[in-house]
Amino acid sequence: MSTKPLAAFDANVRLGRLANSRGPWFRGADELLAAMDELGVDRALVYGALAKESDVLRGNALLQEQIQGEARLIPCWVGIPNREPCRDLIARMREHSIPALRLFPQTSHFSIRPWCCEALAKALSEEGKVLMVDFDGPGWSNDGIDWEGIQQLCLAVPELKLVVCGVTMASPPNYEAFIRQCPNLHLEISELVSPGEIKRLVEAGLGLQLIFGSNLPKRHAGAALTMVGLENLKAEARDLILNGNLQRLLMLSEENEPVVPIREIPHFPDVVDTHVHFGGWNYSAAASGRPADTVRDMDRCGIQSAIVTSLWSCFGEVPLGNADVAEATKAFPGRIYGYLTLDPKHPDEFREQIDRYRGDPGFRGIKLHCGTHGIRLNDPQCREILEFANEKKIPLLIHEEFDLPEWKDLCLSHPDATFIVAHVGGGGPDHAPARELARLSRTVDNLYFDLAATRNFYGFLEDLVELAGPEKILYGSDHPLMDFGFELGQIFFSGIGEAEKQMILSGNARRIFKLN
Repeated sequence: MSTKPLAAFDANVRLGRLANSRGPWFRGADELLAAMDELGVDRALVYGALAKESDVLRGNALLQEQIQGEARLIPCWVGIPNREPCRDLIARMREHSIPALRLFPQTSHFSIRPWCCEALAKALSEEGKVLMVDFDGPGWSNDGIDWEGIQQLCLAVPELKLVVCGVTMASPPNYEAFIRQCPNLHLEISELVSPGEIKRLVEAGLGLQLIFGSNLPKRHAGAALTMVGLENLKAEARDLILNGNLQRLLMLSEENEPVVPIREIPHFPDVVDTHVHFGGWNYSAAASGRPADTVRDMDRCGIQSAIVTSLWSCFGEVPLGNADVAEATKAFPGRIYGYLTLDPKHPDEFREQIDRYRGDPGFRGIKLHCGTHGIRLNDPQCREILEFANEKKIPLLIHEEFDLPEWKDLCLSHPDATFIVAHVGGGGPDHAPARELARLSRTVDNLYFDLAATRNFYGFLEDLVELAGPEKILYGSDHPLMDFGFELGQIFFSGIGEAEKQMILSGNARRIFKLN
């Protein structure tokens, strides 16, 4: 067995600015390498933003100019099938020692199916080149990948080394049906965030088909690094995912020592997750969401306590879900606390639920999921619950569409309630709603937000801390939809101070929810 230090080889990194991006971007190799040094990433397979969005020829040439002489940055050109003769493209890739080609079928409006891509796939295969396919999907809970086309291409060109980028939590039912018959298919894991899915694939004998990627600079590399690092994998399997599999596909030398060994995942003695669910969700290949399984995952990732709502309650079976949470708080005292989930549209039911669990020490807050329950916070039907929380000084976790004036009025008119906005208000890639919310929380004492399912935009947490202050931010994972480690990673690997990290990881939660 190799005694070399464990290293990370990132298969999914972009150089250059996208047209609609407001987040961080790397202007050149120096900025990218500095970020890799900070994150503990030794090497990266890099493509160019200009080649993706506008001009593959000029974009690929620009990438070559930007990373020339940087051995840690491996160029990945962007291509479009049938734009030029395959032999000409392959000749230029050979001339410039380009080991991989990346296709964006959605962005460039072409099909990945053999009738469109087989000639290119065969040409790449004959040269031993890797084909990266990125459908640039719509989101973490959706699967925009043409799996039928991927299967057809893998079977049509069985020697082709094909990597699908951006595989999501919604993808497993699709790839599960054929991944074993296509050993040339590989999955890049930057969005494969369902708890236990990576381990499940490894134990199924598919570990050689998993490729570490981060999607820098859109995503934070610390998220995927922590997710893999906290998974219960043997060292050899972890090394293959983080480094060896991509190195083998690209046919790169294994002799060189890593310039940047992988960073050790830090340990914090106290972590409280303020956004956890029991139950399953059909959109994802999530773990069971049963209390015992959740606690085992908490142990694996160093989570001391979790505050939980049931997915059953977030949908139509509110009393059933609350009863499940109540039972778990008694089965795992000090580890599991609950939100009492209420649907404002059903006053007789929510009054009965409040009466039933009034005084139950296991419940420490109220959850309103306005999205699934189809109601806005300014609806008069919410008034009774909000006034109850204000009178009893109860924290409320609220999943609601973002509306800055609405949140301000809500907090100021209920000053004794604590309002926690789930998912930082649903901030998207440009972070604009979240930034507005963070600025508001700086001036409104009872307004907070959690980080659950924020998808770990690179540099996002540092911006939030600067705008809102660390005392307004709560760690949350959205488990079992998201792996605990994935959401911990952006905190562990962030550039904020250790004291600020501890506030976000547990200090704020213990204060707000009065946890011992």
